[in-house]
Amino acid sequence: MAAPVLGIDLGTTNSVVAVSDAGNTRVLTEPESGSALIPSVVSFHPSGDVLVGHGARDRRLVDAANTVYSIKRLIGRPFRSEEVRRARERFPFELREGPTGGALVVARGESYTLPEISAFVLREVRSVAERALGQAAVRAVITVPANFNELQRSATKAAGRVAGLEVMRILNEPTAAALAYGYGSGQTGRVAIYDLGGGTFDITLLEMQGDVFEVTATAGDTFLGGDDIDLLVAERMADVFLRDNRYDPRGDRQAYERLRAAAEWAKCELSAQPEVELTVEELAYGEDGAALNLNFTMTRREIEAMLTPLVGRTFDVCEDAMRLARLRPAEFDRVILVGGSTRIPLVRRMVQEYFKSEPCCDIDPDTVVAMGAAIHARALAGDVPQPSAPSSQVQVPDNAIGKVALRKVSAERVSLPAGLPPPIAEASNRTAGGPPPAADVVLGSSIVVGAADIDVDVNMNEMLPPAPPPPGGTGGFDAAIMMQQPQAPYPSAMALPQTRADRPAPLLLDVTPQSLVVETVSGYCDPVIRRNAAIPVEQTRVFSTGLDGQESVLIRIAQGESRRYDECQALGQLELHGLRPAPRGAVKIAVTFEIDADGTLQVRAEDPETGQRQGARIALVGGISDEEIAMMAQRQGQHFAESR
Repeated sequence: MAAPVLGIDLGTTNSVVAVSDAGNTRVLTEPESGSALIPSVVSFHPSGDVLVGHGARDRRLVDAANTVYSIKRLIGRPFRSEEVRRARERFPFELREGPTGGALVVARGESYTLPEISAFVLREVRSVAERALGQAAVRAVITVPANFNELQRSATKAAGRVAGLEVMRILNEPTAAALAYGYGSGQTGRVAIYDLGGGTFDITLLEMQGDVFEVTATAGDTFLGGDDIDLLVAERMADVFLRDNRYDPRGDRQAYERLRAAAEWAKCELSAQPEVELTVEELAYGEDGAALNLNFTMTRREIEAMLTPLVGRTFDVCEDAMRLARLRPAEFDRVILVGGSTRIPLVRRMVQEYFKSEPCCDIDPDTVVAMGAAIHARALAGDVPQPSAPSSQVQVPDNAIGKVALRKVSAERVSLPAGLPPPIAEASNRTAGGPPPAADVVLGSSIVVGAADIDVDVNMNEMLPPAPPPPGGTGGFDAAIMMQQPQAPYPSAMALPQTRADRPAPLLLDVTPQSLVVETVSGYCDPVIRRNAAIPVEQTRVFSTGLDGQESVLIRIAQGESRRYDECQALGQLELHGLRPAPRGAVKIAVTFEIDADGTLQVRAEDPETGQRQGARIALVGGISDEEIAMMAQRQGQHFAESR
């Protein structure tokens, strides 16, 4: 029997794993608890054990400084980013800058990269799957928010490798959800995927034509989700405690962590009933040593008043996507809810009001992404027939796994630096208020980017079939040491169409969420691959040396939509090395920037004159080398062996 390929939703709050086989697509549950949701929490125990999942989540209440959660919000972000700065103020565990500019978690005197923390979760997810299936599973498709940039996608891939997984594809979460809903249904029309999870928000707009899924636009906020709701409620609780006891629990990180846990419980409870009362015992102690308890009451009306501005931010993101697609909300045939935070009644009402139609939530929003990932995973494993071309403009090469479309893209001509001095853009590329004009070749250390029409291969990804998920428990969460996690009523999971042996794999056409840019002059930058381009996509730029005997070139690259380089997310430096010594301008190097089906950046370089491959290396901010991945995998394996 062929080894299974897993579909993994690596979530901010919980992670889920699913598998698709010849019979159906199903979510895998923990054999012991029957829970489909695996908390994305890692706790470093005083004994030296590393707890992951439910046991780790419980330790948030007693050992917050050594219990790490919600790390997905920070993975791939530079330590000096605004998001990490905000997280350092909120999280009880320590974050420190790493040697390559990334963030490290410090627990019990040991430092861990964020991919390594995520790898602990992935290894536990893999263990759950293997116990449920009764066999080894090392291949997987892992999902990420659609708006993740190159750093975040690369860090997620690294996490999979540290966990001992062969990551076959990084797949956007909303696209995975669309597969779970649409594959085999034969439906056509415009679909909007509204995905509000524990830490991130995405909106993806796509066209469905049978088993062809074409994304037309995507937008998102990778720091907006259920965690922010919990913080709002926890702040209200802290204010009440301060008023009643003249003691501010925000000054005690462990006490405040208990408030955050109680706030999460209250949020979930208020999705099912109009009012909640709770008591957090011994939150602090008075001057006489007497225990101080928090007695707290909140109504659904009160929490909705607090949440309305936050939920309103999601529709600003929706408007951004609508602008890209040149559509309006009422023009969509179907709106699909994804992510645990969409269980909140206010969210559903506001989505319905915005799109002018009742949103669809037939499949559990917590598990639908993993199910879609499993569908895609089976397609990548080659277990189903390949799809036929949806139109005459799609051509199929002999060795294709999926479809390939060809189109022309015009390159622009700019001048770039050979070293650290800033590059310069030509006057023909200027807009009002843009960078100043420059000569073709900059004196000193410079290179020239040539321009010509080039062919761009756009590979259409593929995927695969699903079927009915089993009922998965949501798991309990003792938020305040005195209550059980409420189970909000929710419609049973929709039975997905059975997989037929002759059904072809679905065809997926996705887009890149952010533009890839290179630094030019005076702090400005120039786009190489623009936002919302169909992926895979590639663009070639021709560089030439600006100094006699020059053997290497450094180019700063970033992702973002601003014309200012420092307002985009810096990815790192692209180094071209091993150039043949020659007079200035004699050596030309064609550098191809490719955003692959995962949405991650690949670079290759060639000397057009000799046809020889040239060295091209990207030094990513916070990047991890193969040697470091191997060392982390070994350390993690030892941790798990000792814990078992």
